[in-house]
Amino acid sequence: MRNLAKNIIKDTDYLYASARIKALEKNLLTRERMERMCEARTMEDTFKVLTECGWPEIPSASMADVEQILAQRRSETFAMLRSLAPDQRIPAVFLMKYDYHNLKTLLKSEATGEKPDALLIDAGRVPLRQLMAMLRENSFSDMPAAMAAVVSEGRDLLSRTRDPQLLDFSLDRAMYAEMLDTAEAFGSGFLTGYIRLMIDGVNLRSAVRLRRMGKGSEILRFALVPGGNVSIMSLMHDISPDLIESVFASSSLSAAAGAGAAVLRGEGTLAIMDLACDDALIRYLKRAKYVAFGAETLIGYLAAQESELTAVRIIIAGRLAGLPSEMIIERLRDAYV
Repeated sequence: MRNLAKNIIKDTDYLYASARIKALEKNLLTRERMERMCEARTMEDTFKVLTECGWPEIPSASMADVEQILAQRRSETFAMLRSLAPDQRIPAVFLMKYDYHNLKTLLKSEATGEKPDALLIDAGRVPLRQLMAMLRENSFSDMPAAMAAVVSEGRDLLSRTRDPQLLDFSLDRAMYAEMLDTAEAFGSGFLTGYIRLMIDGVNLRSAVRLRRMGKGSEILRFALVPGGNVSIMSLMHDISPDLIESVFASSSLSAAAGAGAAVLRGEGTLAIMDLACDDALIRYLKRAKYVAFGAETLIGYLAAQESELTAVRIIIAGRLAGLPSEMIIERLRDAYV
């Protein structure tokens, strides 16, 4: 078993950071605030709820301006957490998804010749321009080792199969493996548990979606990510509603599995299953609110901020599309506070 003790930072090292985060949590969007945004008479009133929570003013009711503010908010959050965190592996775990998203996008662009600019997100550990230069020059010495190890594999996979979905599956496995390795090396059971639950959610969604599409067990084996609480071997069978429910019955995703089984029976929607998966993650993260000080406080807040960005995007996009407030509210995940 790996010796992790020498890497563990004491909880008392988080005293200042935790106190700062506890104060900032008061400005997070509650369920009541989100519903106020959905039901506000005008977009200006919707934006007012955000400014009351410390958000900058949004110049206009356009998704372009909203996306710019969301990117600014994300950048400021990570910058603050980096300055507060005694160990940079906490923000690094949350930044990895942007690195791998950009790597997927750029590798697909190489294969198709299409410009990737609109899909790229300059928010990862590796600055976007630097990542683009690395791929262009085939120089990966400054790229995180786990990412560098899968570049050639990803290129080869696309060259052989011309299937971007297989690239997504391959890089997702690499991403979650790096997340899990980093959390385990950091020594936080809370962070490790969060990532394992994320992996379980990914596997549940993949199993249901691929079965619904009529895909066979071979593609499922490629899609499933090891490292979760639920063994992927239990899903290496013909996926059925009963199997999905039984495999996840004793897990935090039992409700989500029930929603997935309903999809396979033709009685539910994928959106309901996805919502249940995300709510399970929020319920797990809420444990951090009862920790006086420690890494859990930073982890919970950072995940809550990312969830808040998603909620704001859903609300404003729904309002701009003219959706009824009830329909937008149905799409919202549980709130951290």
